[in-house]
Amino acid sequence: MCVFCFQDYRLGIGITSIDMNVGNVKDTDRRSFDLTTPYRIFSFLADSEQHKEQWVEAMRDAIGEALSNSEVANQIWAEPSNSCCADCGADKPEWAAINLCVVVCKRCAGEHRGLGPSISKVRSLKMDRRVWTEELIQVFLLLGNERLNRFWAANIPPSEALSPTSCSEDRRRFISSKYRQGKYRKYHPLYGNQRELNNVRTTFI
Repeated sequence: MCVFCFQDYRLGIGITSIDMNVGNVKDTDRRSFDLTTPYRIFSFLADSEQHKEQWVEAMRDAIGEALSNSEVANQIWAEPSNSCCADCGADKPEWAAINLCVVVCKRCAGEHRGLGPSISKVRSLKMDRRVWTEELIQVFLLLGNERLNRFWAANIPPSEALSPTSCSEDRRRFISSKYRQGKYRKYHPLYGNQRELNNVRTTFI
């Protein structure tokens, strides 16, 4: 469908060019959606719900790209481990949990939002420019996904690990286990030995 649309455009049939940085996509029905701009509302009807989802995602990606600024992303990716998602390993992740200091891909970021801001505060590397102070960028460069995963992901069974192609349900389960429950984190050598922990605490006091 996209190829035909592109060919139509080249033939002069597609006559409308839209600046996506001023657009907003809104669902209206099972197969229809609107693209709202300051000067006009464009209404679309897809052949199926699946095609509608594909179009909506493509348009939202285009809007995000039009609004984005790659300066922060390129700085964060300068730490090699930040160029792969901390949760599934996808390349060039464009989101981050700023309180957990991990850089994650778009699909994992959606599951991080589901944890709530008290656990994971998700921000875009490309669109939330005001959040990214020089100090915060330096923290992400100093720590990096690899070092953070030595704590959060020290004990992941291979059968539970994510990949870039993992489904949403697996991502939701894994990310909740990893950050909400702390299921895979690295424990202090004295964890579970309250007597020894008390001795250490008494020594430092």
